[in-house]
Amino acid sequence: MSSNFAIIMTFAVVALNLFVLASLVCLRLVRARRKRKLEHTEVLFLAQLEAETPDFSTFRARTLLQLYSRLCDSLQLEASVHDSILSFLCTSPFVKKQTKRLKSPFFIRRIEAAVRLKPLLCLSEYRTLFLQVLSAEKSQVVTLYLFQALTWVQEKRAIIPMLRRLSRATPWMAGRYRALLISYEFQLLPYLKKRLSVDRMYLGLLICEYAALYPTDVLKSYLVRHAQSKNIQVRKSALFALCQHFPEELLKPEFLESPFPSTKLSVIRAYARIGDKRYIPALLAYSKYTSMRDQLVQSLSEMAYKDPTLLNDFLLRFEKARSKSEAIVLAKVLDNRLTYILSAYQGDLDAQLVNLVTRLAEEKHISGLVQFLNTNTDIHKQEQLVALVRKIAKRNKQLKLLFFAYLHPSVYQTLNLSKPEVVKPSAQAHQEKPQRLNLILLLILTLLIFPLIILLSEIPNLIDLSLGEFLSLYVVRFNYLLVYYSVTINVIYLAMLAISYRGAGVQNRLWRAKDTRMLFTKGVLPSVSIIAPAYNEAANIIESTNSLLNQQYPDFELIVVNDGSKDDTLKKLIMYFNLEKRDQLVPKRLKTRALRGIYKNKNIPNLIVVDKVNGGKADSLNLGLNVATKVFFCGIDADSLLEPDALLRAVSVMLDHSTESIASGGNICPVNGCDVELGNLDSIGLPSKFLPRLQSLEYIRSFMTGRVGWARLNMLLIISGAFGIFHRDRAIATGGYLTKSGKYHKDTVGEDMELVVRLSRYMRERKLPYRVQYASNANCWTEVPEKWKVLHRQRDRWHRGLIDILLFHSTMIANPRYGRLGMAGMLYYFIFELLGPFVEAQGLLFVFIGALMGLINLPIALALFTSTILLGILVSLSALLISEFDRPLYSKRDMLRLVWMAIIENFGVRQVISLWRVSAYFSAMRKNRGWGAQVRTGFKAGGAQTKTK
Repeated sequence: MSSNFAIIMTFAVVALNLFVLASLVCLRLVRARRKRKLEHTEVLFLAQLEAETPDFSTFRARTLLQLYSRLCDSLQLEASVHDSILSFLCTSPFVKKQTKRLKSPFFIRRIEAAVRLKPLLCLSEYRTLFLQVLSAEKSQVVTLYLFQALTWVQEKRAIIPMLRRLSRATPWMAGRYRALLISYEFQLLPYLKKRLSVDRMYLGLLICEYAALYPTDVLKSYLVRHAQSKNIQVRKSALFALCQHFPEELLKPEFLESPFPSTKLSVIRAYARIGDKRYIPALLAYSKYTSMRDQLVQSLSEMAYKDPTLLNDFLLRFEKARSKSEAIVLAKVLDNRLTYILSAYQGDLDAQLVNLVTRLAEEKHISGLVQFLNTNTDIHKQEQLVALVRKIAKRNKQLKLLFFAYLHPSVYQTLNLSKPEVVKPSAQAHQEKPQRLNLILLLILTLLIFPLIILLSEIPNLIDLSLGEFLSLYVVRFNYLLVYYSVTINVIYLAMLAISYRGAGVQNRLWRAKDTRMLFTKGVLPSVSIIAPAYNEAANIIESTNSLLNQQYPDFELIVVNDGSKDDTLKKLIMYFNLEKRDQLVPKRLKTRALRGIYKNKNIPNLIVVDKVNGGKADSLNLGLNVATKVFFCGIDADSLLEPDALLRAVSVMLDHSTESIASGGNICPVNGCDVELGNLDSIGLPSKFLPRLQSLEYIRSFMTGRVGWARLNMLLIISGAFGIFHRDRAIATGGYLTKSGKYHKDTVGEDMELVVRLSRYMRERKLPYRVQYASNANCWTEVPEKWKVLHRQRDRWHRGLIDILLFHSTMIANPRYGRLGMAGMLYYFIFELLGPFVEAQGLLFVFIGALMGLINLPIALALFTSTILLGILVSLSALLISEFDRPLYSKRDMLRLVWMAIIENFGVRQVISLWRVSAYFSAMRKNRGWGAQVRTGFKAGGAQTKTK
């Protein structure tokens, strides 16, 4: 490498850094100017509206259309003013240009044109134009936006074209089309009535979903017929609608004698919905089906909750039960309602009640008894029950162990029983043996690859060289190889940056095209269960729960899973949200540690608190998956805060593709330095300390340079566990999160990345089209380490998780069967993320040796400086630029600090973190230690800094 080439390369990269920095400054200035101009124009627009003779010709058509679109719903305009605005807009060159763009070859321009012209759909000529464009449109995504615009004005002429489109749409997009069609409400019914004789799945799903929301006797016979369909999707949809609105129809012979399990379950639900005690014998007849018992228990418990007088009937049947299956079901029902029975009973416990408690306890149904003993305030009743429990537990060691595990320590003390010998569970988390041999072989290969390249290239010259000359040659060649490696990895980063630049720009344009009415139309966005595992999170639990409950999303539930916390996490939740223990059917779709109880408040219907035996984060998420009822689930750390629209942004990117999305994620931002009040971010700022500030830059670079680009190429392999959204049924089909008690009998410390890899592998092996999405404008805020020791432990865990995942899914690496995912995605992580730290460590060593030996000449020095330092700065600055596309996250002053961090992190800090990854590799050879304890100090308000111990 000549000196001139090295100098030119250095100056070129410096120039690029300055260009990106200037672009960052210009973007800030231009955005601020546009904001001021729009605010000024809005004031003038409102003043014109108040004038007696408004003159809108002083406005640019684009700005006027934007303001009119935003304010026409909230302002009551006079007809003359309304006509004046529309007349001006329709004759403007801008609107004519947008009309032409409806037929643009670029799909995003067609979408933007449709959204901008939406306010003009009050005119019949524009509705006709949209209908013409809709009939010719090929893209399913553009069709969604065009049809949504027509539903906005309830244009009935769009219904028939969209009914035809349903048959050609992908399953994912067909669901969105159905939601928009159903938004026509009773205007859609005549069109459906004409098609009742058409036997097509796409129509069957539409009619059944419509009937579930808008019940009418006209569709009853159609539902009855299709509730016996062989198509499982149509059958389930019809059964759901019948159970909701016409449950008596399900008690007819054709359903009572049906061979389909889904029909039997619907019949059980129908009996419970009717709630007539005369049907109890018929209900109990289903107890002979083991697979039906959980639903039967749930249905009988619901009946008893609505009509407590049924409990006496259940008690008598339980005492006289001849069938073992009936006794099992009734025992579970009575256990569910035991707290109510004991609370309602006055006076001393009679023989019947004593017998009930004894039998339930002997059959290990003790959840109701434990709940009552832990919360009861009646001293006399408590003493009687304690004496009874003591008597039962003394003769049953297993019961003694259960009471010790579930009773509050102060209550267990009153039993005067010795502490039982606790048997360690057979499946302990993170106890599998490390794959030392594989790791050693990989290490040897990595350490030998550069020496072999050098030796093979210099074989002819080795004979004539002395040892000293050979050493000098080796050091020089190694430094050149380090330059080539650094250039290669930074070129990959820059290529991903270019892709990310385009991807983030398109994503933000599409986000601005989505209006609130579209996103909040029922069924357009899938329902989401937010699952937040919590272990010893008492410091943050109320703030983070409030933050999650404040999500602006049309259909979601929040499931907080208390993973056997030793602090006051559960108590704080119960007290703050006024929760009470409830009965709820929890299907055992995934194996988990034992469930202790479910807590709810009827005034907060979308909050569910689950208490379970400690089993780790993955086990808690799996139990949350069992409890979840929505289509997607969002796994989030309990110490994290979501911005109010974060979930909306992260899920809405799924509308940008017609292919099914199996996962989506968003940004993770350090909350250190921010002010938090009742789960809301009062102000956003960079941390005052160096280490968390460094991580702020790291997170921006990691998410903006990596995940946006990889998602654009549909090769994204990692979604942060602090904020990840996954398809629930797909996740369950692949075995959920890895745990010792699960399908694969294995744990991992990188459950977030591992689940994405396994889901992608599952879809690829079955040749199912899919996408893994990433929303560059959806933010989740969480605490980051403020001490070097804690940061080291964190990075050690991350790298051990990566190693474990790559070894577990090693068959995917460079395997053509998995397409670009295996040939590019997995191969990149294997070469540059797993083995790369050893190359960088060797490079640091030989740069130091070369400097001591005086072998670092100007070309080598400039090449090393450019490839490792200047290109690193360029990547960081480019990531900051991309992060500004949607909205400025940090103030100008904080952004300058981040620019400074982008420079100084390359001088020592990055190298130290790289060496940590090397040590993590050797750590992976030792016994797996899991995540380890995470100590939190909680979010701070009023400008106080958040600290992490």
